[in-house]
Amino acid sequence: MMKLEKNIVVSLARGMAVTALFFALISLSACGDDGSTSKPEESGSVIGPDGKVIPDSILASDSLYTWYLDMLAKGIDPLSPNSSAASGKEDSKSSGSGKGNDGNEKDITGDDGEEKEDTKVRLLPPAGFYSGELTIPVPEAVNGGKIYCSFDGSTNYDQEFTEPITLTKNTPVRCAEIVGDSIVRKSSHTFFINEKVAMPVVAISVDSVFFRESYGNTSDCFGQDPYSCRVPIMQEAEYPVHVEYFENGSSSTKKAWQIDAGISLMGNYSRTYAKKPVAIKMKKIYEDGRLKYNLFSTRPEDNKFKGFNLRNGGNRYVGDFVADPAMVSVVEGSSVDYQRSRQVVVFYNGVYMGIHDLRERLNEHFVETNHGIDSKSIDMIKHVKDTVTANGGTADSYINMLKFIGDNHFKTDTTNASEAKKAAENYKNVQTMLDVGNYADYMAAEIYLRNGDWPSNNVRAWRSPDQPYRFILFDVDQGFGWEWCALWRAGSVSMFDWIRDDRGSGRTASGYFANIFIKLRENPVFCRMFVNHAAVMLTSYLTYDRMVAAVDRVNSEIPTSEMDRDLDNEAVFQRRYCPYGSSPESFDRTGEYVVSYAASRTRGTREEYREEFGLGADISVTIASSGNGKVLVDGMTLPSTNYTGKFFAGNDMLLEAVSAAGATFTGWIDGNTDNPRLVSPKDGDKFTAEFQ
Repeated sequence: MMKLEKNIVVSLARGMAVTALFFALISLSACGDDGSTSKPEESGSVIGPDGKVIPDSILASDSLYTWYLDMLAKGIDPLSPNSSAASGKEDSKSSGSGKGNDGNEKDITGDDGEEKEDTKVRLLPPAGFYSGELTIPVPEAVNGGKIYCSFDGSTNYDQEFTEPITLTKNTPVRCAEIVGDSIVRKSSHTFFINEKVAMPVVAISVDSVFFRESYGNTSDCFGQDPYSCRVPIMQEAEYPVHVEYFENGSSSTKKAWQIDAGISLMGNYSRTYAKKPVAIKMKKIYEDGRLKYNLFSTRPEDNKFKGFNLRNGGNRYVGDFVADPAMVSVVEGSSVDYQRSRQVVVFYNGVYMGIHDLRERLNEHFVETNHGIDSKSIDMIKHVKDTVTANGGTADSYINMLKFIGDNHFKTDTTNASEAKKAAENYKNVQTMLDVGNYADYMAAEIYLRNGDWPSNNVRAWRSPDQPYRFILFDVDQGFGWEWCALWRAGSVSMFDWIRDDRGSGRTASGYFANIFIKLRENPVFCRMFVNHAAVMLTSYLTYDRMVAAVDRVNSEIPTSEMDRDLDNEAVFQRRYCPYGSSPESFDRTGEYVVSYAASRTRGTREEYREEFGLGADISVTIASSGNGKVLVDGMTLPSTNYTGKFFAGNDMLLEAVSAAGATFTGWIDGNTDNPRLVSPKDGDKFTAEFQ
């Protein structure tokens, strides 16, 4: 019997050496499941002694685990099609059926050519969490070939499986039955030995070349120019991986899903950290189809994915786990798109790599998932400085929009009638290209979050044939006063001044994102709408209570034991604890920094709007409906049909009554019948639309 062990004893004083050891270890471990699938359904069955199906993963606490080991101790392979134990009947023939010679399970037939019954023959035992050693019996080559495996995460299959193997450590096992030069059946499972995890687990099996060429030791350039690293971390490189997901960590009774996919580094400066952000990409070259699973508790019906990211916290990596995912999520329910996320623990080739933020990928498939629009009809763009690229579709229409805005004027409050008319026409044309209401909501979020790595970076937008461009909130890790990129230490800078000077760079000409606001700011209709949308956002979404709830939600996903384990790996993960402080104790374990900053941020943001647009005091205004309909405020759908919000004195609002199917607008409760209706609200005013 072969025993795979890793008895590596080292005594290293410095974190850099420990980090180097980590990457050496991560490239030595690996293995896998009968045919990868992107669906959460079971990928095969093994029948236990009571005739019931053994789950995909066997827990140490499960009596079936004991039965499995007992069978092995007796020299019986319970997974073999020739074993009477496999069917749960002493004298019956065992049998199995599968999916043919496509790399998944194969139909097993007897000597007479008749298909056997009841069991599916598996290359490997079920993946999952085992207590104590796990012995893997020699798999049966059901197609007349030979079984080869790898134990380093690769698919080289360089070791023939001729005798039982005992695992004593976390091991990804990848096996294949090979006939001639062809793989007719394969399996990729991660086996966890004596591993306890109280969070969802993402297990990744990948060839060690990934660590040598991309995910290497970057302690030489930590937090600095990523192009200066010894390892070429900024190169565009993608590697095949097998990914398994265990929803309940080590308490999982089976893996929830598994996929064959591609992996690549993502981000910019955040790549220089020991724990790097990666993208998991599903493509036809690996496996056709989509992952259909409720990855996120928010809007669980939106559950069809073509990949996801595993984020390290971005620049917040050194200070906390919660800021970025919490801050973007406060816009849930508004018109602003954002990346949903959840906290998970990641293992590479069985090696612990700590807590990550699993979140949606921003491409055309994101729109299909969240809006039900065919991804093939989507233009998804990335706007950095004056460079626009497409993540899906083309960037032509977005570039044309930028040019139109940059080349035209929008000032209608002028004594020149022809210029005013042309400016009004220009603004109407912009509204066919840009969802100005969504743009206002998105800007309100970025301004509230005080994002220092914006507006000439971290801008994404999408459009469809029926939807003008709308924006996505993401990567706000340098928000709420984070000082690394944003020079907030220079004093209290209004976000509107920040936009107009693009964080001191002067990148505001035509073709830059900041130019959109600078030019549309000329138009009084745009300004009125912009302010009213911000008032609703600051009343209902961008609030202290919402931020506290968002922080609490992220914290609830990270048990104290898991946070302790991650932070205790400082020698490997090398956070260097800045800017909260210079010691591990300075790491913000609860998100208190975010909560404290949020305490006055809504009020501060309102003051910035007041100064920018010459607005008066806050006023309370109620907008309501009587009957089957709703009222839009400058095109914005309100959170409720009987809504009271804090608006700004001195700013008019355009009210539009919209009837539901079968209803008719009959007028306003004060007798006015205009629709839409422009009003100049005062504190305590109530506007009610009546429908019959």
